[in-house]
Amino acid sequence: MNIHSVWSLLQIRPDLLRSGTAARALRERLPVLLDGRELSRRGRRELDSIRYAIRLVEA
Repeated sequence: MNIHSVWSLLQIRPDLLRSGTAARALRERLPVLLDGRELSRRGRRELDSIRYAIRLVEA
């Protein structure tokens, strides 16, 4: 599954982040994904948006 698929899934099912399990799994992987050199600008923006959404859910 690529980052665009994850972003699309979260747009359709934002409740997935509220489960805690999905948010933790994504939060743990975000730094690695953001360090990837093959990441497009769009992908980076989507990851940043996911990171922000996780912070909002956890606040």
